[in-house]
Amino acid sequence: MHSLPLRGAGCAVLLGVLVASVPSWADAPDAEAAAPLSPDAAVAASLSVHPTVRAAEGDLLLARGLRSQSTLLLHNPTLSGAASFDGERANLGLSQPLSLSGEGWYARSASGARVDAAESSLSRAKLAAAAEVRLAYVEAVVAGGRVRVALEGVELAASLRHAVTRQSEEGEASTLDLRLARLAEVQSASALLTAREAEAEALRDLAALIARPVLADALHADPLAAAPEPTRSEPSQRSDVLAAQAALRAAELDLSRQRAATVPPVGVGVFVDVEDGQTFVGPTIGVQIPLFDRNQGGRADARGDVLVADASLASVTARAATEIATAEARVAEARELTTALVTDPVAEAREALRSIEAGYLAGEIDLPTTVLLQGEVLDGEAAALVLLGQVADARLDLMLATEDPQLLGGAR
Repeated sequence: MHSLPLRGAGCAVLLGVLVASVPSWADAPDAEAAAPLSPDAAVAASLSVHPTVRAAEGDLLLARGLRSQSTLLLHNPTLSGAASFDGERANLGLSQPLSLSGEGWYARSASGARVDAAESSLSRAKLAAAAEVRLAYVEAVVAGGRVRVALEGVELAASLRHAVTRQSEEGEASTLDLRLARLAEVQSASALLTAREAEAEALRDLAALIARPVLADALHADPLAAAPEPTRSEPSQRSDVLAAQAALRAAELDLSRQRAATVPPVGVGVFVDVEDGQTFVGPTIGVQIPLFDRNQGGRADARGDVLVADASLASVTARAATEIATAEARVAEARELTTALVTDPVAEAREALRSIEAGYLAGEIDLPTTVLLQGEVLDGEAAALVLLGQVADARLDLMLATEDPQLLGGAR
């Protein structure tokens, strides 16, 4: 008689436990997103999921597989056999095609060159992915800083409107002043929502690159933390140039292979024949006569691949040299410009805002001028953040151009 109430109580307890545990499940993504995320940690997270890096890793696996496939011989042996229905006659043959023109050597050398190209391409892909993640990190930090500036603008506008309202009640401010203060508050609210939208997009882009949720509070406050001062000079050879050189070697070796394939492989083997109780064993040899098919298509296609690889190498080399030169010029100019600026523009902006507020309250500055000056100061503070982002962009550009190992941080 008491079984039903007991079941109901048990269900209630179980339901209570489940409901109590729901917040922990729901809070898990928020906890991960709010966990501190350094630029190096963001790079490490991205390298394991970045599509370009994954594709380069796949190309390397393929190149290694093809190299392994041609390590010993290019062709598989052929086993054939036949027998009569009465069982009086049977034969068995084994044949192995062998290239006597050097096709196998060229094939193995080309496969090795492709592995070299794939390894260099993977190195470049990791560096490019790291630079992309760091730039996304910088953009998210700058966007968060602009939100803070916009919040400051909202607070200033509300404080100004409150002061004007009080002065209006005391007959010291006109209706026009009150309307201007209210419009300034509306503009500050709109600026805040615009900054929030930009921040949300920047955080989403960063989260997509590192495959984990991220919030603004988890990031470093300084945009330059993701872009340290470049310390490495120009490398002897960039990895993308090395990859292009290896690709050209592979194409040239492929052309040599196709030329060698004009002479078909020779099939060498052994046969066993059984006929009327007698067994015959002996060697076999076979070869195709290149009368019509002399691999004309393969040679022409390989020549085209060499032309493409040669042009690609010239293009990559010229771009690499130009990237290094222009990136160095950008960093030098940014360094020169920032050296002449104030050390702490945010502190300068705070002092300027206090002076403007004091001037208005003392009657030294009218309301329209106060609103204009406050807007100019806030725009300057936002511009300082944008400037830091541009400096970081220039640094990352140079680090990628010179393949500075700082890009990868602790990740390799």
